[in-house]
Amino acid sequence: MRILAIETSCDETAISILEGKSNPENSSFKILSNIVSSQVKIHAKRGGVVPNLAKREHQRNLVTVLKKALSESKLLKIQSFPSRANPPLAEKIKNLEIILEREPELFKKLIPFLNKHKKPRIDLIAVTNGPGLEPALWVGINFAKALAIFWNKPIIRINHMEGHLISPFLKFSEIAPPKIPAVALLVSGGHTELILVKKWMKYELLGQTRDDAAGEAFDKVAKMLGLGYPGGPIISKLAKNFKHPDIGCRYDIRCPQIKLPRPMISSKDYDFSFSGLKTAVLYFIQKLSEKQLKELTPAICAEFQQAVVDVLVQKTIRAAKEYRAKTIIVGGGVIANETLREKLTQESSKNGFSIALPEIKFTGDNAAMIGLAAFMREKTKKKKSLAITEKNLEANGNLKLA
Repeated sequence: MRILAIETSCDETAISILEGKSNPENSSFKILSNIVSSQVKIHAKRGGVVPNLAKREHQRNLVTVLKKALSESKLLKIQSFPSRANPPLAEKIKNLEIILEREPELFKKLIPFLNKHKKPRIDLIAVTNGPGLEPALWVGINFAKALAIFWNKPIIRINHMEGHLISPFLKFSEIAPPKIPAVALLVSGGHTELILVKKWMKYELLGQTRDDAAGEAFDKVAKMLGLGYPGGPIISKLAKNFKHPDIGCRYDIRCPQIKLPRPMISSKDYDFSFSGLKTAVLYFIQKLSEKQLKELTPAICAEFQQAVVDVLVQKTIRAAKEYRAKTIIVGGGVIANETLREKLTQESSKNGFSIALPEIKFTGDNAAMIGLAAFMREKTKKKKSLAITEKNLEANGNLKLA
């Protein structure tokens, strides 16, 4: 089974082609291509992702990214004869114009591509339908529908967060589901949640953020400090290089000058809240002079990062203990944070849990995780893939995993 996966939930235009093989004994897969076109430089000027700009860039980039993905997978073949005069194809193009009515720039780029190239040897198209920014999601969904109709291929919708949950397993060539039950910590710019994996591909929500997600808090604190966007990598770098003024070593204890709260760290539930932590940073820096702020910025970054890590790790380990998990799964862009990865690994080992961490290159939004999730869905479910006319195939910015 060859799956073409499309991911446009936020500001990455991503397409991947994955080849999966399934039999009664075991299943394996191979990533034939995984192309990601980032819009970070465009949105950095505005301090965060602007939905309509993301939509515009997806329209501009999708055909180019598709071409690169097919070429890298050796599936891009030129037509040996012109196809425009073919009546059935003319009817299909008319249908595509209706589907892409709200994406005119994408339509103009797609038609020449489809007329020039042969139908690729793929079996299924997978697309993210939520959660995310709805203007961005719709571009990917309509693009997937257009390809499905023109190439006469089935299409399946995939939850973006399930992609992040699956992402740790992209580094393997064989499907080896984790020992169940498992607790999954999913942390990104828009989401922070704990999920109980009862059975493979069966989930229960244990807790989620009540306000800002962890990644969102990183971005907002970085903006307060004048560090730029995205905030996570910048704060992480400054925190890593911070030297304690007294002992002169890498930061590994709380700075005596800055003591930030650990919101909801001791609450009996598994919800999170990072808005108060962000506000505490704001109140602290408002008392500083410009010179003091410059001098203390690395220390603020270190203490803020440690506060987030402490909350995420403590709640995850406690949930794993309560639900007698055998495995801790983590995914999402914030998992690229070195301190968080180290602390989760240490605490998981200390408490006897296996841990599944994604490779750094798969922590951010990508289509390979969507393709693998689609393969697992097709492998485990009894029903056939969604028909391309499925009315439920629409964007849902608030789509839940469980």
